[in-house]
Amino acid sequence: MKKYIIYIVLSFLITTSVSARKTGCEGNCENGFGKWTYTDKTTYEGNWVDTKKHGEGIETWPNGYIYEGEFKNSQWSGQGILTFPDGSTYKGEWKNGFMNGKGTFTWSDGKEIKGNWINGKLKK
Repeated sequence: MKKYIIYIVLSFLITTSVSARKTGCEGNCENGFGKWTYTDKTTYEGNWVDTKKHGEGIETWPNGYIYEGEFKNSQWSGQGILTFPDGSTYKGEWKNGFMNGKGTFTWSDGKEIKGNWINGKLKK
């Protein structure tokens, strides 16, 4: 009986770990709309062009970060909102994956700072 229970537990653990590593596309992740799930459970759901994130989409990480906005060649570029795990947000312009241009950073307590950003840093 103990061996039987051990086999059941072991098969459950193996099945669970295999499912946890499953990656791939649901939809059209070449040229269209699709959802890609990465091995770390990060997901991207949105538009694809030539197998790159391009156009509108949402990228979600298991640690609580969420980016919703425009992508160009798989990088955050254009208008977008990044939400941090603590509820803080940056809403504004992006280029090459960084805050670049006009934008507003809002802390989780509601305080905010507006300005021009260059490569992720507020321009003084």
